[in-house]
Amino acid sequence: MPSQGWAWPWPGIGIVRLAAALTLLGGWAAPAWADAAHPSEYRSTDGVLTVTLEAGPQKVDLGPFSFDGLVYNGQFSGPLLRVKRGDLLRITLVNHLTEPTNLHFHGMESSPLGNGDNVHLALAPGKSFLYEVRIPKTQPPGIYWYHAHVHHLSDRQVSGGLSGPLLVEGFAEQFPALAGVTQQLLGLQEVAFDDSPDPIIHNELHDRVQTINGALSTTIILRPGETQLWFISNRAAGMFFDLKLTGHRFRILGEDGATAQSETVVDSLRIKPAGRYAVLVDAGEPGSYSLVSRRVPTGVGSARTLERVLGQLVVEGAPALPVPTIEKFPEGVDLSSVAADAERSVTFSENATNFEYYINGRKFDPERVDTRVPLGSIEQWTVRNDSDDLHVFHIHQVHFQVIAVNGDPKPFDGYVDTVNVPERGSVTVRIPFTHPEIVGRFMYHCHILAHEDKGMMAQIEIYDPAKSSRPTLWEWLTSRLRPADGTLLASICRFNPGS
Repeated sequence: MPSQGWAWPWPGIGIVRLAAALTLLGGWAAPAWADAAHPSEYRSTDGVLTVTLEAGPQKVDLGPFSFDGLVYNGQFSGPLLRVKRGDLLRITLVNHLTEPTNLHFHGMESSPLGNGDNVHLALAPGKSFLYEVRIPKTQPPGIYWYHAHVHHLSDRQVSGGLSGPLLVEGFAEQFPALAGVTQQLLGLQEVAFDDSPDPIIHNELHDRVQTINGALSTTIILRPGETQLWFISNRAAGMFFDLKLTGHRFRILGEDGATAQSETVVDSLRIKPAGRYAVLVDAGEPGSYSLVSRRVPTGVGSARTLERVLGQLVVEGAPALPVPTIEKFPEGVDLSSVAADAERSVTFSENATNFEYYINGRKFDPERVDTRVPLGSIEQWTVRNDSDDLHVFHIHQVHFQVIAVNGDPKPFDGYVDTVNVPERGSVTVRIPFTHPEIVGRFMYHCHILAHEDKGMMAQIEIYDPAKSSRPTLWEWLTSRLRPADGTLLASICRFNPGS
């Protein structure tokens, strides 16, 4: 079984185009993506998206090799879920695995209670469970993702393939200049194998396999001068991606779903685990250009390099006019100018000998609430990394603003839901705990999932100070109860008058 996440590979293998599987039940719509290989897709209808996700083992065939994966609906890259703000997402999760699983909707500012974005739930093998997640009307439009999140099992399950893209529509509509611009979805996954016996995986790929949208390679076609909007997401369990497109640059418009405050032009994208970017790509002269994953060993002997070609950008056809530099962005609130209601310190540390990981000196305990915050608060957290490993801070249900890195102030450029914490360094963030939907208990942790599985996670509780500080019976049940098969929790959800 692979030990980590996924994304794509090496020169000279030839282009593989994935045909979208048509076997999913209910709500299927033809993909809106014009050129790149894309997973099957579901769209919401009349404010509701209804879909069944069947999690199970699957032999994954990628070009000249195969491996045992864990996938949704038989696909290595889970189906794309397209929703609008205010929609209800109704997902029936069916567990065909031999171990518990569940779902987390990464970046959603929705309720962590009941059958919402509740990672306390662990669905037993052979059982099914109905998730109902309301997409807030205030949710920033952009690219998100869903994935398995059972403690101790999240690294293996996400690495095996239990993840998929979730698009909240409306990102391009925030920029009038992007009307009619073609959009592309690039979902990066990576699997790290422990000394694979497969000669291609071991010798050519050095025990690391990368894919985009579940394919070893893909082709994206643009006209000369054409501008496209690309949503790029890192769905690996714990690996970074460093992407470069030969002969081209990336124009960053947003990160982690939210828009930036200005356009930034870069030569390459260093994408943290769980990180996402919305970028513009302007096609150059006619020809073929390589999309390269850097700092990843590939090849043997004199052909060994630290770059892998994940796909090709083909520029051909009649010329088009590029989209000019975006000057006007949706205005965000700079939280550094807002008084913080409280300040907290969060320290990531580890025991390298025993491979144990801690937050504030303690390993995760699902029965312990580590932090309690009243709804409506804006807090400043300093997250320190007391180790020689890079860690990645993520908190569920909210976006936040990075104020400083290693004590150096960072100009306001929007919000994120995940941030790198440098070795022996720190990041300072402002977190708005202001959305009424987030009342309940949820997690903050390192998004290198092997670290989270081994203890680097803590639990936060948001409570409404206008109500009793003691939880109601309903709040207590839905935030603490973790039935083995979900049956009791499902019954409680159906009979709760407020659900």
